[in-house]
Amino acid sequence: MKKKEYPVIFPNRKPDETPSKPYHKSYEVKLGAPFKIGEPANKSYLYLYDSLKENTSDVELIIPSHKIINQTVVIIGILELTNADQKVILERKDKNDFYRGQSRLYVNIEQAIIAKELIPL
Repeated sequence: MKKKEYPVIFPNRKPDETPSKPYHKSYEVKLGAPFKIGEPANKSYLYLYDSLKENTSDVELIIPSHKIINQTVVIIGILELTNADQKVILERKDKNDFYRGQSRLYVNIEQAIIAKELIPL
């Protein structure tokens, strides 16, 4: 009985070579770093929160996107969580409130930038 031959998908590459592009952050997470708030990923923002509590209901987490799109914000605090994530505290550059007395936003920085909810300047 003959052994079945399988086609070689990538003949010019060795099995231990993986094409990898180095990931380069085009932003720096430091105090005073400027960012711009982009459009929400869905109907509401997924990674911008108005408090640190993540277990609140969806009704409380709806941030009016029409009021905060294109706002220039700066980082005023950096929180290192136990699961190695970083949350940053954002404040408007002109020190005004975002909406209804909300002066700060709490952002999961890595996911917000990938989802383009937060744009580095």
